[in-house]
Amino acid sequence: MSFGTNLQFLRDRAGMTQEGLAEALQVSRQSVSKWESDATFPEMEKLLVLCELFHTDLDTLLRGDVREHYQSDAAGYDRFMNWFSNWVALGVGLIILSIALGLGCRGWFGASEIAVPAVLLSGVAVAVAILIVAGMRYDRFEKEHPLIQDFYTRQQRERYLGRFPFLIALPVAAIIIGALWLVLLGEWAEQQGERAELGLMAVFLLIIAGAVTVLVWASLRRGKYDLEAWNKQHNPTPEEEARQKKAGWVCGAIMIAATVIYMAVGFGTMAMGGDYKNDWGWRWGWIVYPIGGVICALVSHLMEKGEE
Repeated sequence: MSFGTNLQFLRDRAGMTQEGLAEALQVSRQSVSKWESDATFPEMEKLLVLCELFHTDLDTLLRGDVREHYQSDAAGYDRFMNWFSNWVALGVGLIILSIALGLGCRGWFGASEIAVPAVLLSGVAVAVAILIVAGMRYDRFEKEHPLIQDFYTRQQRERYLGRFPFLIALPVAAIIIGALWLVLLGEWAEQQGERAELGLMAVFLLIIAGAVTVLVWASLRRGKYDLEAWNKQHNPTPEEEARQKKAGWVCGAIMIAATVIYMAVGFGTMAMGGDYKNDWGWRWGWIVYPIGGVICALVSHLMEKGEE
């Protein structure tokens, strides 16, 4: 687009008349009219004022297409992805939070043993319901909008990418610090008894729940800006579609294996000890799930690189 066309678009979008723009720049209306018809160009001083007035850069104003920076989000993609990231992060965090609250009821308040699975299952049920609703809405949205025109500006992307490292580093630091204090206070808690151990573990899991929630939220928010990946994922080549299915099968098998291992560890420790009240296998066996998730992500990445 020419400078004149860009200027007219920006002026119309700002709701300004030629007289209004001329008054803001302290020039005549005829000068603005000549600029928009590309008959003449303003002085450099006026160009810089125009860039500041319409929040654009000089190169785009003179030689680019300013309309690219003002494409509308007709599909409501940004609003939906914000909603999706909020609820998915909440659902994932709630699963870990329910474990923490279950142990906390026993450790902090001395509730009966039945309170632990009751709180745990209640929290997991709510979390699963949230994730199901979010997943179904996501599935419907992606089917209705398989192709999204990129409407984000470079400034929007850079603004979030500037915050993203902190949103990753701070939760990771919180997990490391929590694990350090868990080790340091572990011997003290063991001396105090079962309630102190459970209370300490509950606090640690509260930290994990908060950190994981932030990590999931930050990753999903970062992913929403990659519209090239969205369009590639929802308009795949036959080879890409086959790779996605294969990765899905592999990840499904990994998570099923993780569940089998978790149950084997839980029931196995109870049977080996001959004490069916000893549930340390259940309390610690859940670690296979995040490990399975990491392996799943690694396998998917390696399969993608292998195809390339």
